Amino acid sequence: MGEEQWRGSFAIPMTPYDERDRIDEEVLAAEIEFCIEAGVGGILCPVLVSEFRSLSEDERRLMIRVPVEVAAGRVPIVANVAAVNTPLAVQFAEYAQQVGADAVIAMPPYIDRPDFCSLFAYYQAIAEVVDVPVWIQNAGVAALSPDQVVRLCTEIEAVSWVKEEVPPSTHSISALMAKESPHIHGIMGGAGGRYMISEWQRGAKGVMHACQFCDVVQRIWELLEAGEMEQAGDLFEKVLPALEIEGLMGMACAKEIMIRRGVFTNSRMRNSSAPLDEDDLREIDRVWERIQPYLLWHT
Repeated sequence: MGEEQWRGSFAIPMTPYDERDRIDEEVLAAEIEFCIEAGVGGILCPVLVSEFRSLSEDERRLMIRVPVEVAAGRVPIVANVAAVNTPLAVQFAEYAQQVGADAVIAMPPYIDRPDFCSLFAYYQAIAEVVDVPVWIQNAGVAALSPDQVVRLCTEIEAVSWVKEEVPPSTHSISALMAKESPHIHGIMGGAGGRYMISEWQRGAKGVMHACQFCDVVQRIWELLEAGEMEQAGDLFEKVLPALEIEGLMGMACAKEIMIRRGVFTNSRMRNSSAPLDEDDLREIDRVWERIQPYLLWHT
């Protein structure tokens, strides 16, 4: 699939853990297959949704390799290579290239943010070791201005796509679109898909989001592209309460939904500081009951 076809739901898998806090590769493979069968436009991994900052270097490589192997070319895989320094980001990029990822993505170093000169060298070094598109993940944790994004895409040939989620993401997407840079091949939103209709109206080509409702998100995007605004809006309003509680409760909520969808076996989080309580689970049950009639993928 050429990058001109990269549109719609680019789903982000959560990281499944077994009872010994190891990545459960069998469940991860099932999760990737779920995304593909749900009709997504692509898969992005492992990023914040995947708890990537809690993973070891070997675990991050596993979270790139397994999706590439399971997808087997059916959908594009965008591999996260962000790191706290340039040499490590380059190592991840080299690995992503080696195993066959279709693109790589990186937010700027997210502990001690460098100056722009160092940041430019970071993206340039990533681009030099891959022959696939390089995405900028522009998030509040290490936000770049529209002018900085355009300069990176203009002066580093491979850097050509943006996941734009600096809040408010809607205004950030509009600001970047207003630059009319031919070097930016596409922009996608994030924020769990909660603003996808406004982001689409502002020129986004897709939305990168946790995968538990990727079938519904993909269908909404298809309706928008087909000009069926009323139907898209109706379906969006059905799934929005579920997306909102994900924003409130975090990825433990998304994992609970994946249990109900027959993909996950538990909702374990690594280093969770706010585990779900009984009231959270009661609210998840209520939202789950209401969204079921609109789900397209079934076990």
